[in-house]
Amino acid sequence: MIITRRKLFIALLLFTCIAVGMGFVFGRRIEQLRRFPPAYETEEASTGEVAPEIADIPIAEEKEPQDVGVGLAEKPSVDTEVRGEELEEARVPDGALIEEPVTERIAVVPKVKMPIFYVDTKEPVVALTFDISWGQQQVMGVLEILREKNVKSTFFLSGPWAKRYPNFVQEIAKAGHDIASHGDAHVDLSNYSREEIEKNISTAHKDLVDTAGKVSPYFRPPNGDYDDVVIDTARSLGYETVIWAVDSLDWKNPGVDFMVERVLGRTFPGAIVLMHASDSSQQIQDALPLIIDGLREKGYRLVPLSELMTIGTPVRWDPR
Repeated sequence: MIITRRKLFIALLLFTCIAVGMGFVFGRRIEQLRRFPPAYETEEASTGEVAPEIADIPIAEEKEPQDVGVGLAEKPSVDTEVRGEELEEARVPDGALIEEPVTERIAVVPKVKMPIFYVDTKEPVVALTFDISWGQQQVMGVLEILREKNVKSTFFLSGPWAKRYPNFVQEIAKAGHDIASHGDAHVDLSNYSREEIEKNISTAHKDLVDTAGKVSPYFRPPNGDYDDVVIDTARSLGYETVIWAVDSLDWKNPGVDFMVERVLGRTFPGAIVLMHASDSSQQIQDALPLIIDGLREKGYRLVPLSELMTIGTPVRWDPR
């Protein structure tokens, strides 16, 4: 068989392409292993054990705690007051932002950069959560419904709203609901630098502590927008990023029946449900009583995030 220069050139070209392709595949595989280590490196995710950085921390007294009555169970914590330049340098462990005892024990998974969407449990429990970033027309009506129905929930409050309406924040806290962070400026944080994200979360933290006296270590980024930098930065400041498993779409005002059917049809044990008490959610007061009654008829118990996190293992996989 005669091998011409043309055939030799084609053979060499094919060999080069194959070699380059294999190199690319192996390179990608190595990068994936580096970014997402094998399961044995994140074994604590399956056990539900608390990571070392959430270990109990002794209480540090700096000022008298305000009697806001958030109704949390026992767990040592530290003083939340980190001000000014100290906050720029501080990097506190998850769960260490609270002045008063807190029930949260979150399974932080090293090197896993995903938020919490729900809790893995067979118990019929669900957490109703409410975001508030603007307005004052809906919040008291929502609080009254929750009081009448004897439901405790979690409110993700933006810093500017808390600063503008401190009386409402204190009403939420006195009613025994969790108060968590919804950040400062309501923007997509994935478009910003780590320094800007840190400033956003830190500013909101200070505003929430100043108005409520305490804040649970949960952070819901504005618009539910996140990336690795957002999650890493929030965690470095003591917050675990929490999204949701069920969106009521109340912010679209799609109709009371639509909202009720959507929540009841999609809720499952351990689900975190997204709703709003901002003025944008104009139908929430009509839908909320029906949602609560419907969930209870299905056998669900309604609890705040602080309790839900103690019932099962937080799941960092998006079920939506």
